[in-house]
Amino acid sequence: MCGIAAIAGTNFNKNRYKTEAMLKTLERRGQDGAGEETFNHCWLGHRRLAIVDLKKGNQPMRDAKLTITFNGEIYNHQKIRSILEKEGHSFRTKSDTETVLKAYRKWGNECPKHLDGMFSFAIWDDDQNEMFIARDRLGKKPLYYFFDGDTILFASEIKSLLASGVLTPQIDYKAIDNYLRLMYVPTWKSIYKNVHQIPPAHCGTFNNGKLTLERYWKLTHQPINIAYEDAKTEVHRMLREAVKKRLVSSDVEVGAFLSGGLDSSLVTLIAANELNSRLKTFSVSYGGDFDEISYAKQVCEKIGGEHFIVGINENMTVELDELIAYFDEPHADTSDFAQHLISRLAARNVKTVLSGDGSDEYFLGYKWHMQNKNLDVDRNLSIRRDSDLFHERLYSRCAFTAQKREELWCSQTNINDDVLAEGVYTEECNPIERVTLFDLTSHLPGQILTKIDRAGMMHGLEVRSPLLDTNLIEFVFNLPYEYKVRNGEHKFILKHILSEYMPSDFTYRRKQGFGAPIERWLLNYSMKIYVYEKLGPGARLRSIFSGKYINECLCDFYDTDRRHERAAQRLWVLLCLERWLAQISLII
Repeated sequence: MCGIAAIAGTNFNKNRYKTEAMLKTLERRGQDGAGEETFNHCWLGHRRLAIVDLKKGNQPMRDAKLTITFNGEIYNHQKIRSILEKEGHSFRTKSDTETVLKAYRKWGNECPKHLDGMFSFAIWDDDQNEMFIARDRLGKKPLYYFFDGDTILFASEIKSLLASGVLTPQIDYKAIDNYLRLMYVPTWKSIYKNVHQIPPAHCGTFNNGKLTLERYWKLTHQPINIAYEDAKTEVHRMLREAVKKRLVSSDVEVGAFLSGGLDSSLVTLIAANELNSRLKTFSVSYGGDFDEISYAKQVCEKIGGEHFIVGINENMTVELDELIAYFDEPHADTSDFAQHLISRLAARNVKTVLSGDGSDEYFLGYKWHMQNKNLDVDRNLSIRRDSDLFHERLYSRCAFTAQKREELWCSQTNINDDVLAEGVYTEECNPIERVTLFDLTSHLPGQILTKIDRAGMMHGLEVRSPLLDTNLIEFVFNLPYEYKVRNGEHKFILKHILSEYMPSDFTYRRKQGFGAPIERWLLNYSMKIYVYEKLGPGARLRSIFSGKYINECLCDFYDTDRRHERAAQRLWVLLCLERWLAQISLII
């Protein structure tokens, strides 16, 4: 895992840009080295976190007139390398970076379709004065850009673009409105009007001052006719394969995040079976009702692993400002803080970990799926097409409804519905499939993968998610609904697989999740003082939002015995936004 940056344009002049500063801001992403290459019309920069081919994998990497700066891991690079070697290609390193470079030489813009992994990269063709860029299918690795009409700048993080010295960021208040609704900024935009993201599953070229992007992959509706037992066997096989390839594609030790939940437990159990060495596992303990540490200990005891645990409470939120600053954008996932601390713990012991993230999106495992009474099926086990499930799911993600946002803004000007990725929904999709597509193309990259990438990279830790293997997702997405939900039991097929490793009382229990107990934290007296201080009369939020409505949000949570079910969530969203605004120097 690494940090990348690039600049290209017909009138490119390196002296205009603070390239050293751009790389310096990415230092946490890659602490094992830095490199850069300069051409007449391009500059490429790289910060390296050495995972594969520790000695020879330095970047940017050249192959004749092609040069690449690459962030990520390609799990099938050995297979691709074998194909290319048979066709006469020779390799100087064992790095997956060189494999991507050679793959581009063979397949050109079709290259990303052949890559199995997580990635964002830029390849400069010095013969054609053209840059090719790509981002992985689900958006695990970020890639932001700024275009001034002639020259384009790319980077793994917004802070690197800001450090260039040529970008004056302009806050996008419509993106703030998206944040108020979703608790994150959608992954095809950014919090700034003039900074954008390459969307997940997209690639493209920059040539003669024009950026052209195209989608190279999307999840399609292709129902699979297969018996349940055969499907279970295949899911189990694919999951074992997904874990295995994330273990072997590394020249450093791999550990595992172990929350004690079903997904991380299953990944950890499979990983332990694949390894010949003792697996290091890392867990969070909140204490009280939010604690799943006892389940994590059961798994670690079963595999004979080495267990590391970090305790978290509301007194540790003094680190909140550092976390929010590193994210570059407002982000209010309640597990951000836990992800930060467990990543720091893991990074002190390993460079790479497996995680259990991603299955809820397509195995239908969120609490919303369980609580929603409209998840009914008819006698033919097909979802009712007249159901309003999709809109109910969108509402379930809504921290502030349109009405509440209008009260907050004192206007309708910034209120918008740009929360759905383009080009992923088809008429053939029933409501449950539409929900799944929303979760995989908006919620997953915007909320979950942003959290995983930033919190991990903040500490130089690479996080790999076997349950986000796209081959597995494509297969499970098209399985019959009743294989995923049966008799009120969600993630049915996955739990059935887990039951082969753990007893039923472990497998069939109430879902907990990784989120922090923010209501309990906010009620703590010292935290209450902190919240009133930050959201009080001097808050920057009050220059763009109604001070009266902010006061109402404070009162709704602290001055009533009958709190709205989203009172704590709304307060947390406002607090995270305020702390982000307090750390930027822009006039708002």
